[in-house]
Amino acid sequence: MDIKPEVWDHVMGFATELANESEPDRYATTYKDLHDYCEEQSLGGYEHPFLWETLADFTMDDGAAVSLYQRALKLAVGDEARAYRASIQFSLAERHKRLGDDAQAREYAVSADDEARAIDDRELRRRISRFLLSKE
Repeated sequence: MDIKPEVWDHVMGFATELANESEPDRYATTYKDLHDYCEEQSLGGYEHPFLWETLADFTMDDGAAVSLYQRALKLAVGDEARAYRASIQFSLAERHKRLGDDAQAREYAVSADDEARAIDDRELRRRISRFLLSKE
């Protein structure tokens, strides 16, 4: 599932800033800029799971992140989007676990594991397996 190179570059620029930002007000401003950019792309007719997954990754509120990941998951259709589905479903599992919804967390983790079996991402498979084996 190809993404426009200029969209990739723009979103990765925001992601890099957010990952390195330690000042809460600047983080909030950059996050809002990323959110606005994702909305702008959507309103312009360009939808891609990468936009919403990345925004969700940097969302502090687990409930809000779940909604964004679900939006991304709806866009991740077809065999070429399997890696997106695996990653998004695993992120949903982690967020649901933090929200205390263990049943939903396990369901998403099992789905992520099923998707990950068909892609070449051993690190993601290991993380999913550790998650599924954890008792916490």
